[in-house]
Amino acid sequence: MNIKLQKMLSFCFAKPTIILMFVFVSVCSLLNAITHHIKQDGTGNFTAIQEGIIAATDNDTILVYPGTYYENIDYLEKSLSVASLYIITPEDSLINQTIIDGNQQARCLKINECENASIIGFTIQNGYALESGVSESYQGGGIFIKNVANAWVSSCKIKDNKAFDCGGLYINNSNVILDGNIISYNRGIRYAGGLGFSGNNTTLQFNETNLNSIYLNYSATGSDIYIGYNIPDVVNIITDTLTVNEPDFFFIGPSHLCTISQLNSIIEPIDQDLYVAPEGDDSNSGLTTYEPLQTLAWAQTLIKRNDENPNTIHLAEGTYSRSLNNQVFPMNIKQGVIYKGISSNNTILDAESEYPFFFQYSRNQDEFSTLILKDLKLTNGECLDESYAGAINIYQADLHLNNVIIENCNGNIGSAILTQNGYCNFNNVIVRNNTGGKGICNTIEYNCPNPVLNATYINTKVEHNYPGVEFNGGAIRLGGHPNILGEYKAQIINCEIIDNYNDFFYVTGGASGLTIHDNIVVDVVNSTFGDNTLLYDTGCTNSVNNSELNIFNSILYNNDGYSTILWENALINISNSLIEGGDDNVNYQQTPSVINWLEGNVNEDPLWQNEGDFPFSLTSNSPCINAGTLDLPPEIELPEFDLAGNPRIYGETIDMGAYEYQGDSQSINENVIVIPEISQISNYPNPFNPSTTIKLDLAESGEIELAIYNIKGQKIKTFLNAYSAKGHFMIVWQGTDDNQKKVASGQYFIKLNVNGKEKAISKCILLK
Repeated sequence: MNIKLQKMLSFCFAKPTIILMFVFVSVCSLLNAITHHIKQDGTGNFTAIQEGIIAATDNDTILVYPGTYYENIDYLEKSLSVASLYIITPEDSLINQTIIDGNQQARCLKINECENASIIGFTIQNGYALESGVSESYQGGGIFIKNVANAWVSSCKIKDNKAFDCGGLYINNSNVILDGNIISYNRGIRYAGGLGFSGNNTTLQFNETNLNSIYLNYSATGSDIYIGYNIPDVVNIITDTLTVNEPDFFFIGPSHLCTISQLNSIIEPIDQDLYVAPEGDDSNSGLTTYEPLQTLAWAQTLIKRNDENPNTIHLAEGTYSRSLNNQVFPMNIKQGVIYKGISSNNTILDAESEYPFFFQYSRNQDEFSTLILKDLKLTNGECLDESYAGAINIYQADLHLNNVIIENCNGNIGSAILTQNGYCNFNNVIVRNNTGGKGICNTIEYNCPNPVLNATYINTKVEHNYPGVEFNGGAIRLGGHPNILGEYKAQIINCEIIDNYNDFFYVTGGASGLTIHDNIVVDVVNSTFGDNTLLYDTGCTNSVNNSELNIFNSILYNNDGYSTILWENALINISNSLIEGGDDNVNYQQTPSVINWLEGNVNEDPLWQNEGDFPFSLTSNSPCINAGTLDLPPEIELPEFDLAGNPRIYGETIDMGAYEYQGDSQSINENVIVIPEISQISNYPNPFNPSTTIKLDLAESGEIELAIYNIKGQKIKTFLNAYSAKGHFMIVWQGTDDNQKKVASGQYFIKLNVNGKEKAISKCILLK
């Protein structure tokens, strides 16, 4: 009897519900099938598996004897069974000894466009499918199955394979049984490290007796298993072992498309902070700075999700890249976790122009992906394909950036950041020197079922972002949904949008600064737009289409083209702002559209410094000084400091623009002493390196203690500890402790105690 038929019939009695369909469609044709023997010693019919496949006809069996076969196998659209001797003698040693090795050249195995096919009893390893954008060349590094009526993957170890999508096994529009496989240590760049399946004609069955195990794979979306949005039915994932118990979307998902049953797990997640260092080791515990892990991907896998009290992955000072210390980009997003470095200049993620840093882009996800980054620099990111950004890509986003720099990335729709649907909160962020589309792009995907967009940018700089090969550059794009009314709003507060370039041309030129569209309301407060340039002067700094833009206390000056182009149903309200050219510098492209010029607007030279660290700060004769308003909508909260680290309000009232004029020290009458009404502390510059000047306004006499504390609450430097009269004091801190040793980069707190009571506290940041 043909070996394939003999084995299949024996399985029929052992597992009748699983194998019934294969027997039903195959028994008659198998009676006349041929078995081709593959032996590397030359005593069989062929020495290579592919040679046997070429010689075979439908329903033949390719019987492979032990050995390592460095091949990239294609079933050539034939209905075949390829099996090791395990099909005769089911011993695990035969799986380990019979290896199909893709040699990192192409995928190991391709099965497509046939009626019946099986692969039984192999180790399948080192397959690669990485040709992004090339049809059927980027899915399934280990095994690729597409348009197969009945496929059976049994008793295989699928490991160490890599693909753009679905590193281990990819299934599309096929009816597949998985039986006793181990899928582990595979990598998917974008989706599905281990197993991925999609297609509205796909049916996937997990053997409930001879269980599969799927663990320790990695991908940016669905590390172990990813389910495509067009799967017709909920999939019952029945396994022996998964990476963790009760896996969330980091490991398997979307969760509403599957049920999960498991007996065992590999990892017990760690519910505490973990530490990572460039010189670390993934065999360390990661629990202290003395035993750091090396890779962020492994730290993500180990750390436990904790939404109520997020755990933190602490990144030590240094550069994290693939070539230096085996980092994996793009990274998945672990919910309930904070990623925190030492400072944005000293803790650097370098993607080496290969991939973006984070990518999670599932349309089906049933919760928002929360990504929290603090005190980091992301540099040299590269988009995955023409639809994405160079640094961060998230669908259903809850993105929080604090003290983060994103630079030198190349993207398309967004040169640095692309989110579609969700929330963004930026504080002290710099997005600079990126190429492609807008530096930041926060929009709603057209097919999003429950659209929402709520973005806040505070003390953020978007500068020097330029066009790429296909997309047209510029600073920020914000968009709601064109057809579904919803909560779409954004605030841009105390921000600097400078020296961005756009080369787009349609009816008019593009927008170098801000593009808003589709039912969104955007408030721009105390922000500066300057030196933004265009290829076509018919373009503008800001473009508004079917949306509302409210501008308060801001400056638009020395930009190419119009200050604003209004398209259909655009509403703009401007108050207490300097807009170069006024209404004469506005292009009313479509109607109905309206600009309301409210009180306090001016059309003059803002008289910027034009030099130094803050060239867009104001000089003493600027018309923007004390020209702003504090009569702002209640939902707008001004930050404590401006972009130079100075108090946001100084003098009679707030200034226009992102920088608050701090007064001219040369004009102070030294014979007049003004006693402050309350005690205050500030320092300038902030952040600083190597020194900063602390300004103390003391409202009362008494025993004074002025000291510096680190983030652990430890006092490291005492300036004053004596009786003092009230008044104004200036003290320079050189960044040293009481032993005159230089302190490390990071956050510090200046604390004032008067007569034993805390009166004022201020944060400062030392950057090296």
